[in-house]
Amino acid sequence: MYRALFLLPLLAACAAELPSVEGSISEAARAAPAPRLIPTGPVLAARDAPVRAQSAEVELTARAARLRQAVAGAAPLPGPTLEARGADLRRRADALRAAPL
Repeated sequence: MYRALFLLPLLAACAAELPSVEGSISEAARAAPAPRLIPTGPVLAARDAPVRAQSAEVELTARAARLRQAVAGAAPLPGPTLEARGADLRRRADALRAAPL
Protein backbone atom coordinates (compact mmCIF):
# COMPACT_ATOMS: atom_id res chain seq x y z
CA MET A 1 0.00 0.00 0.00
CA TYR A 2 2.77 2.42 0.93
CA ARG A 3 4.67 1.54 -2.22
CA ALA A 4 1.71 2.53 -4.35
CA LEU A 5 1.42 5.85 -2.51
CA PHE A 6 5.12 6.48 -3.12
CA LEU A 7 5.10 5.40 -6.78
CA LEU A 8 1.99 7.34 -7.79
CA PRO A 9 3.57 10.84 -7.47
CA LEU A 10 6.75 9.54 -9.05
CA LEU A 11 4.81 8.21 -12.01
CA ALA A 12 2.89 11.44 -12.35
CA ALA A 13 6.13 13.42 -12.37
CA CYS A 14 7.48 11.29 -15.20
CA ALA A 15 4.34 11.72 -17.29
CA ALA A 16 4.68 15.51 -17.26
CA GLU A 17 7.64 15.40 -19.67
CA LEU A 18 6.09 13.33 -22.44
CA PRO A 19 5.98 15.02 -25.86
CA SER A 20 2.62 15.88 -27.34
CA VAL A 21 1.20 13.26 -29.67
CA GLU A 22 -0.74 15.64 -31.91
CA GLY A 23 2.28 17.15 -33.64
CA SER A 24 4.26 13.93 -34.03
CA ILE A 25 1.95 12.06 -36.43
CA SER A 26 2.21 13.22 -40.05
CA GLU A 27 -0.80 13.67 -42.30
CA ALA A 28 0.37 10.78 -44.52
CA ALA A 29 0.43 8.48 -41.49
CA ARG A 30 -3.04 9.63 -40.45
CA ALA A 31 -4.39 9.00 -43.96
CA ALA A 32 -2.78 5.53 -44.21
CA PRO A 33 -5.04 2.51 -43.73
CA ALA A 34 -4.95 0.68 -40.42
CA PRO A 35 -2.51 -2.25 -40.30
CA ARG A 36 -3.90 -5.68 -41.08
CA LEU A 37 -4.01 -7.93 -38.03
CA ILE A 38 -3.04 -11.57 -38.32
CA PRO A 39 -3.96 -14.49 -36.06
CA THR A 40 -1.32 -15.31 -33.48
CA GLY A 41 -1.68 -19.11 -33.71
CA PRO A 42 0.54 -19.65 -36.80
CA VAL A 43 3.13 -17.18 -35.53
CA LEU A 44 3.38 -18.95 -32.17
CA ALA A 45 3.54 -22.35 -33.87
CA ALA A 46 6.41 -21.18 -36.10
CA ARG A 47 8.30 -20.06 -33.00
CA ASP A 48 9.14 -23.68 -32.11
CA ALA A 49 10.16 -24.68 -35.64
CA PRO A 50 13.86 -25.44 -36.10
CA VAL A 51 15.82 -22.50 -37.40
CA ARG A 52 19.09 -22.19 -39.29
CA ALA A 53 20.93 -21.10 -36.15
CA GLN A 54 20.21 -24.42 -34.45
CA SER A 55 21.70 -26.42 -37.31
CA ALA A 56 24.70 -24.07 -37.44
CA GLU A 57 25.22 -24.57 -33.71
CA VAL A 58 25.24 -28.35 -34.14
CA GLU A 59 27.73 -28.09 -37.02
CA LEU A 60 30.02 -25.72 -35.11
CA THR A 61 29.94 -27.89 -31.99
CA ALA A 62 30.93 -30.93 -34.03
CA ARG A 63 33.71 -28.97 -35.74
CA ALA A 64 35.02 -27.75 -32.39
CA ALA A 65 35.12 -31.33 -31.11
CA ARG A 66 37.06 -32.44 -34.20
CA LEU A 67 39.53 -29.57 -33.76
CA ARG A 68 40.05 -30.41 -30.08
CA GLN A 69 40.81 -34.02 -31.00
CA ALA A 70 43.22 -32.91 -33.72
CA VAL A 71 45.04 -30.55 -31.35
CA ALA A 72 45.21 -33.18 -28.60
CA GLY A 73 46.81 -35.69 -30.98
CA ALA A 74 49.14 -33.22 -32.68
CA ALA A 75 52.88 -33.19 -32.07
CA PRO A 76 54.13 -30.39 -29.82
CA LEU A 77 55.33 -27.26 -31.56
CA PRO A 78 59.07 -26.81 -32.01
CA GLY A 79 60.84 -24.49 -29.61
CA PRO A 80 60.59 -23.90 -25.90
CA THR A 81 57.48 -24.82 -23.97
CA LEU A 82 55.38 -22.17 -22.26
CA GLU A 83 56.82 -23.19 -18.89
CA ALA A 84 60.40 -22.78 -20.15
CA ARG A 85 59.55 -19.44 -21.76
CA GLY A 86 57.91 -18.23 -18.55
CA ALA A 87 60.95 -19.25 -16.49
CA ASP A 88 63.24 -17.43 -18.93
CA LEU A 89 61.13 -14.27 -18.76
CA ARG A 90 61.10 -14.38 -14.95
CA ARG A 91 64.92 -14.80 -14.95
CA ARG A 92 65.30 -11.80 -17.28
CA ALA A 93 62.91 -9.72 -15.14
CA ASP A 94 64.93 -10.52 -12.01
CA ALA A 95 68.14 -9.50 -13.82
CA LEU A 96 66.55 -6.20 -14.89
CA ARG A 97 65.34 -5.50 -11.35
CA ALA A 98 68.83 -6.12 -10.00
CA ALA A 99 70.55 -3.90 -12.59
CA PRO A 100 71.77 -0.55 -11.30
CA LEU A 101 70.07 2.53 -12.64
